[in-house]
Amino acid sequence: MKRSLKVFIFLSLYGITASCSSGGNKKAETNYVVPKSGVIHEHIVGFTDKNISYALYIPTKISHQPAPGLSAKNAIPTTTQKREGKLNPPPASLRLPVMVAFDPHGSGLLPVKTYKDLAEKYGFILIGSNNSKNGLSFPEIRSILSSMFTEIHAVYPVDTTRIYMLGFSGGSRIASIAAGEYGGVKAVIGCGAGLPTGAPSMGFRFDYFGIAGTADFNMFEMLQLDEPMNQAGIRHFITTFPGPHAWPPVAVMEEGFQWLILNAMRDGTLRKDDAVISRIMAGFNQRIADAKSGNHLIAANDACKEAILFADGLAPADEFIQQSAAIEQHPEYQKQLAYRAEIMKKETEEQNLFESALLTKDLSWWKNRVSMMGRKYMKGKNPEDTLMNTRLKAFLSLYCYSYANAVLVHREYNEAGKAIAVYEVADPPNPEPNYMRAIVLAVRSENDSAIGQLQIAVSKGFTDKIRIIQQPEFQSLKSLPAWFDLIKSIQ
Repeated sequence: MKRSLKVFIFLSLYGITASCSSGGNKKAETNYVVPKSGVIHEHIVGFTDKNISYALYIPTKISHQPAPGLSAKNAIPTTTQKREGKLNPPPASLRLPVMVAFDPHGSGLLPVKTYKDLAEKYGFILIGSNNSKNGLSFPEIRSILSSMFTEIHAVYPVDTTRIYMLGFSGGSRIASIAAGEYGGVKAVIGCGAGLPTGAPSMGFRFDYFGIAGTADFNMFEMLQLDEPMNQAGIRHFITTFPGPHAWPPVAVMEEGFQWLILNAMRDGTLRKDDAVISRIMAGFNQRIADAKSGNHLIAANDACKEAILFADGLAPADEFIQQSAAIEQHPEYQKQLAYRAEIMKKETEEQNLFESALLTKDLSWWKNRVSMMGRKYMKGKNPEDTLMNTRLKAFLSLYCYSYANAVLVHREYNEAGKAIAVYEVADPPNPEPNYMRAIVLAVRSENDSAIGQLQIAVSKGFTDKIRIIQQPEFQSLKSLPAWFDLIKSIQ
């Protein structure tokens, strides 16, 4: 396989590792009307650059007061107040923190819809980029980030001491790239994927809160960030939740928002609020108790460590320190920890095997291998084995997608067939293998079969009508009556 193709697959699978130039220092000469607060704006075309768009939520209130002496610094300029008129809150006397979210598929609305209530509760402007997504070139990423920073500063009442990035999967890496290159970013919440290559040695100036599901194939990658970040002196915490490679549940994401709020209190940006601190710490006590009752001692100890970090400089942490020490001395904890280390090693070996076997093993081998990862073979085994197999199946699905997508982009249609077949074995409910197979069939002028595969994709939940209409390989299908029926069937 050509080197350029290998690079393309790597970027699609693991995210962008390039730097970007910041547009945050550009001075806007025009003032803009801030969109209405309290409602989700699903699609806003950039005021400063029409080439970008994003979803937006502006909270109706400010949840936390700035520390004494910072109000004037955060005041919106009088000229802007005059142009905008009275803001339908937040009050014009204060600026707000902003969270910019990056989804790997360019769906800015997804994180905005999902975390809108957190933005309201904690007083954050929440912006979801529609442009940043996996597979873009370095110049495209640079341009998007530059335009987004310019937009934020020119249009919105942003507290420049509290600018945050949020991302999932490839979007998590983009969030870290943006923060690493733009000095005004205070922190990143990275979900389902770690930092770009070489990031811990780059002298990052931002805080980092990592989140990964225990069934996420990138979980161990994220857990392994802890030691290099400790050595680099980066303020951080990596947490897990029971779940797959996906945007975290709201309750888990709330931990990240709380961490940002407490750090702002620690840093003197916000007033210390003892009531808020007490509620957060009480939540940790409940999490620890629940984990212990389920004999999930690794999760219990992780919650203790997180509580210690959250309490630092703001509340007593002796209780959590003592609980953590007791858990770590427990034989069952040591057993669980040792088994997880064993699983980590085995999982890495399996991932390497999958990569080398994609084109060398026949389909019957793959069917048997995937079948052996099914739940019925896991009865009586350690739950960590089931989680490992869930992660491996998700890894195989993504690797097949990345490989097949790469060869299709390079128009190597014959090579795509095997990867697509394995992709479907690894992830049967996913419509993407059928969509990709339709591309290959259309190129071979097997139009009826191509339509048939697209119909299967739609039956599995494929809904991207614009993508299917714009797919170049489907031009020959558009004269067929079945094509019009297909398009009508897409909701």
